[in-house]
Amino acid sequence: MSSASYRVGVLSYQIIGGVCTLFFLACSVGAFMASQYPPIVIFGFFVLMGAYMLLSAGRYELTDDAVHHRSPLGHFRMRWNEIARVEVGTQGSLVLHGANKRFTLPPVAFWSGKQKPGAFELLKHKLGALSVPTYPSNTGDYKIHKNVRVRAGEA
Repeated sequence: MSSASYRVGVLSYQIIGGVCTLFFLACSVGAFMASQYPPIVIFGFFVLMGAYMLLSAGRYELTDDAVHHRSPLGHFRMRWNEIARVEVGTQGSLVLHGANKRFTLPPVAFWSGKQKPGAFELLKHKLGALSVPTYPSNTGDYKIHKNVRVRAGEA
């Protein structure tokens, strides 16, 4: 039995995060140089949001066993057999729920890389085989991983 493994990135998230970080950092420097200190707080917030977006983007790996997310913020994993229900955000984000666990996947439209078609097919196959309830959500696009961090040495 061959082991399928597909890796995808989210290049658009990285580009948006990088541009946001640089733009608002430049705005902060400009405000500082103009002695306009109050706007620096607002610009600083957007610098942090852009940096978070850039750092959290990472790469996703879909295998026969599990779905993984690796970024500078950590390694996260949820096994397919742990999924009890799937939440679909208004923009297409998928939130995989298990026993006190939550794993978020960005919308497939934002995936990048040569293995995107294979990863999408594997995702469809695995979720179809699970026969778990799927439901729409207005907040699914804003959720983050919960209780799926992989500890060092656990791989």
